[in-house]
Amino acid sequence: MDYSDKRRYRRLPVLVDCRVEGASGRAETRLTDLTPVGCYVDTTIAFPAGSTVTLYAALGEGEVPLSGRVIPMQQSGWGFGMEFVDLDAAAQQQLQTYYQQHAAN
Repeated sequence: MDYSDKRRYRRLPVLVDCRVEGASGRAETRLTDLTPVGCYVDTTIAFPAGSTVTLYAALGEGEVPLSGRVIPMQQSGWGFGMEFVDLDAAAQQQLQTYYQQHAAN
């Protein structure tokens, strides 16, 4: 099923270094898609759908912690989708600033 017409935000293709931590482990990895409400994490570690993870991503000036939950993805390859949940104000601002600056390019 194609969800592109149901998205609230345009996916921003990125290559952002990050690390992900959750119950299934910890891994150095990268983001390959980003929106203000979620992202796609490219990794070989399996994180169960619905599990809570924290992503530490290099967005602009410094690393930002992005907490969220793993969402099921219908695409092939390795990785998982993540919906951001309960971001603090500073993380939300850094994410928005990064997204807006790169979406304009």
